[in-house]
Amino acid sequence: MVIEWQQDLSIGVLEIDIQHKLLFDKFNAFLTAYQSEPESEGLYRLFWFVEAYTVTHFREEEKLMQQVGYPDYLKHRELHLAFTDEIGKLKERLRVEGPAKSVIHTMKSFISGWLVSHISTVDREIGRFVNAAGA
Repeated sequence: MVIEWQQDLSIGVLEIDIQHKLLFDKFNAFLTAYQSEPESEGLYRLFWFVEAYTVTHFREEEKLMQQVGYPDYLKHRELHLAFTDEIGKLKERLRVEGPAKSVIHTMKSFISGWLVSHISTVDREIGRFVNAAGA
C-alpha cells in the first residue's frame, strides 16, 4: 500500500529532494499505521504531521522560488494552495468519518497521485531553473 520514492523524482535541488523524500516517508508511515492499527490515535497524529509538514515544505519551496526569481512562482503557489485546501478537506473527512476504507483510499489516491505528478512536472521545472541559474 506504500508509495515509493523513485530517484527519477529528484529535481536536482538537494534540500527540496530531501523534503520530498520525507513527505513520502511520513505518508507511508500513515498508510502503514492504517494497515496495522486503523483505530489508533497515532494514525491521526501521523496525518496531522503530513499536513503540517506539507505546509512547511511549500513555504520552503516558495521561498526558494522567490530567491531565484522563478517566473512561474504565482502559478506554482496556486497549485500549493489548492493542494493544501484539498488536504484540509481530507483531514476533516478523516475526523468525521474515521479511518474508513473509502476515506483512506481517497487519501492515498489523491495524495500519492498529486505528489508524483507535481514533483515530476512542475517541481522538476523549478530544479531546472535553479540549476541553470547556478543558485
